[in-house]
Amino acid sequence: MKNDKKHVSKEIILEITLSLIDKNEGIKNVTLRDIAKKVGCAHTNLYNYFSSLDEIFWEALGQVLLMMMDYSSNGMSDKKDDEERFFLILSNLIDFSMEHPGWYRFIWFESIGGNPSPEVTKILNKPGEGFSDLIKMSNKNIPNERANYIGNILHSYLHGELCKWINNRSFINTREETKAIILSNLKYLYKLLIQ
Repeated sequence: MKNDKKHVSKEIILEITLSLIDKNEGIKNVTLRDIAKKVGCAHTNLYNYFSSLDEIFWEALGQVLLMMMDYSSNGMSDKKDDEERFFLILSNLIDFSMEHPGWYRFIWFESIGGNPSPEVTKILNKPGEGFSDLIKMSNKNIPNERANYIGNILHSYLHGELCKWINNRSFINTREETKAIILSNLKYLYKLLIQ
């Protein structure tokens, strides 16, 4: 299905780029020509919106991070307890990553040339800041430095387990089992670390 050339926009280009990254499980085989073909225009037309493929990737990375953060907060209003909210966000992060392994690889593994715009740089800093904020939200008496320390440990464990699962290095049979074990271990680590 080709889009009408009159309807080409930055948003459509980014949406299609993210779709291709998700489908291809990373950026390795995503080219300007692939994006343009799906948009329904010549690849040179993309230069009217972006200066390079790397700029498209940086902007797409900012978009997918915003999507991940938005997805993570699903169901928050249903939880009254701050600790329950914290673990719901972690559960949602696991789901998002497992549903979109290409985006996960894009976020964490793949190198992009050039530099992000100042707007994208702000977005890139949000997940790290947000993780420490979640620790503080779940335990109001915890100092900032300790929250950062705990957040780094929990994030490292979560990232390691997701990397194993996404790259077929996990020896647990199902996605549900893997998620249950990761969440159980995160809760255990959290309880140990907040003491």
